[in-house]
Amino acid sequence: VFAFGDSYTDTGNARLIGILKSFVGAVLTRRVSQGGNSNFKLGGRSSNGRMVVDFLCDSLNISTPIPYKAISSDFDFDSNSGVNFAVGGATSLSGDFFVNHKIGHTLMWKGIPLGFQTQIEWFNHFVTRIACKRKTEEECKAEMGKHLIWLGQMGVDDFARVIGSSVSMRWLTDITVNHISKILTTLLDSGGKFVVVQGLPPVGCCPLSKLLTPQSEKDEMGCSLVINRAVMAHNELLQKTLEDFRVRHGTEVTISYADYFNAYKAIMGNLAGFGFSDGSQACCGVGGGLLNFNLHNLCGMTGTTACENPSNHVHWDGLHLTEAMHKQITRLFLHGGYCKPSFDDIISRQRNSGT
Repeated sequence: VFAFGDSYTDTGNARLIGILKSFVGAVLTRRVSQGGNSNFKLGGRSSNGRMVVDFLCDSLNISTPIPYKAISSDFDFDSNSGVNFAVGGATSLSGDFFVNHKIGHTLMWKGIPLGFQTQIEWFNHFVTRIACKRKTEEECKAEMGKHLIWLGQMGVDDFARVIGSSVSMRWLTDITVNHISKILTTLLDSGGKFVVVQGLPPVGCCPLSKLLTPQSEKDEMGCSLVINRAVMAHNELLQKTLEDFRVRHGTEVTISYADYFNAYKAIMGNLAGFGFSDGSQACCGVGGGLLNFNLHNLCGMTGTTACENPSNHVHWDGLHLTEAMHKQITRLFLHGGYCKPSFDDIISRQRNSGT
């Protein structure tokens, strides 16, 4: 797997380049068990355990991608190696935009956020210097065609940072989908053939959004109407964009859409059926109440604590999800019909392609 995205997909890049605030470190370096493997570490995962990309690789019996920033110059790349280019806090809007307009709380990130363009630069460097070193262009494209490309969600950190500002959500949606298009174009031009593009979850339902949304602007679930409408517009535009790519590239490539929004809603509509008892509170936080979240006292800061049973909770720290939620989302992606074409179709096409 070659993975791209934000903190919902990042398995260590943000930590390795030092853009996590110091209070996050103690939370993200705990050891957890992965099938009895005590060597599995959270590293820089913004959760209490594994995320969708981890469960995805486990289910497909392939190696979990290595964070790009953990790769040394003598990295021995082969067709079984995966690389994760996702970085927590990544935004579609430029870092200069946030600085110049004095917009947004930095949350758990230091300074100016990295743009998604950075991940393309990392990928291009990796391809030319490592993956395709001493290969012809044709051989390089053949190599890239062997990998599953996972475009994790892009845009959550933008929406989270601009809550309450004058930024147009529709404008933000257009910019974000345009960035995804650029990334997808680069990957397909490099020889990629099998791509899964993840839509956005209902960001308006996370404790952070609920806290910053006036009651008069909430829906029947207590979620932000404005943000979730923007997310739905993003997902609709994204799906239309992906269809345009399918038309242009025909049967040469397989582009699947992972419907995070409706998978999330399916779980929230049947919490007990998916093993959850709490769909509102942040497991790790402070203050109790309906949200257990304080914008100025985030998970890891003095006074915050983690709940005893994270597996019962949907939300980990007010913006991110628990390992249990990532696991259920992955199940719905793989087996619940929330990826189209399905993973069965992707695997079948991969086998038939001879790669």
